[in-house]
Amino acid sequence: MSAKRKFADGAIWLATNFISSSKKIPEIPKSILVLRNNDIGDLLIITPLFEALKRRFPDAHIVAGVGNWNVEILKLNPYISEILTVNAPWHNKFIPNKSWRDALNYIAFSSESQELAKRRFDIGIDVLGSYFGSLLMMRSGIPYRLGVKGYAGGHTAVQQYVEYNEYEQVGRSALRFAELLGATELPECRPQIFLSASEVEAGQRRWSIKTRSTEKRIVIGPGGGFLEKCWPLENYAELVKMLTEIGNLEVIILGGKQDREAGKQLANLSPLVKSLAGDLTLRESFALVAAADLVICNSSMLMHAAAAFSIPTVVLLGDCFSSTKQHAAQWGYEGVCHIFGKEGDRLEVYTPTEVRKVIANLLKI
Repeated sequence: MSAKRKFADGAIWLATNFISSSKKIPEIPKSILVLRNNDIGDLLIITPLFEALKRRFPDAHIVAGVGNWNVEILKLNPYISEILTVNAPWHNKFIPNKSWRDALNYIAFSSESQELAKRRFDIGIDVLGSYFGSLLMMRSGIPYRLGVKGYAGGHTAVQQYVEYNEYEQVGRSALRFAELLGATELPECRPQIFLSASEVEAGQRRWSIKTRSTEKRIVIGPGGGFLEKCWPLENYAELVKMLTEIGNLEVIILGGKQDREAGKQLANLSPLVKSLAGDLTLRESFALVAAADLVICNSSMLMHAAAAFSIPTVVLLGDCFSSTKQHAAQWGYEGVCHIFGKEGDRLEVYTPTEVRKVIANLLKI
């Protein structure tokens, strides 16, 4: 541990002596805050935690504190009592040019942190686990706090913590918070997205009507958090050409506004391909994925959305990932998520020809 981290841990530990804390888990907590001000996939993978908490404390007011970019994800979730926007400037890519001064200013003075303090939560869970997350829970006057040891600090300010393990699936690690609070009945470690009947129907309508049972619907998501994380766009283009030569397939490109140009490039390759990248809301994208037969994407939000509906997914790792096994252990979903990238003596990303064979086996085409 670095000297800087030791100092920060010590400072936060000292700060806990000046606030109200509880040594025991509240037997019947009235309210629980789950802090997850991180990116879209980060939230999706831990959604089973809300069900686990509701099972353990059925009468508790369970509040999700998330960035405004993630509010759509949690709509209609029956295990969440309320969603509060927590646009905290740390550990997400939606708030650019973050600094420790911005974080401290947010914690001390923002209207959102003031609102959290008004709620007087009995329990607070910082799912990511960081110095700033612990400070925010302390600023909010939460007497019983949970965090993570071994990732981004802050564990000296909590009563219980989960040990960070880069080889444990992130959703499973999140469920350990519920276990620390006494939960014994845990849901499956698979993202939970709740769509209305009208949303499901709208998602179906975006696809062509199947005239034969052998027709396949494929979603391709060429976008990702940063370039090195992504399988090269030229590889996607070559793969799209191979797939459209098979026929009997319909391909839709999905992504955010930043993926519009990539979507256009891929859609121009064949009339069997259309791009909706940048044109749909998150929930509209989820509904379209729910009606697909296969998803092909980078390590991105789409892999988690597909897992929510048990849609087979081919995840193509970019150059920055050195171990496919480690990534699969931490972020994958056994049985539906097939991840391909570097491992051991293999120093190159997968080729379009190799991916084409994988897809043929999965779809039996």
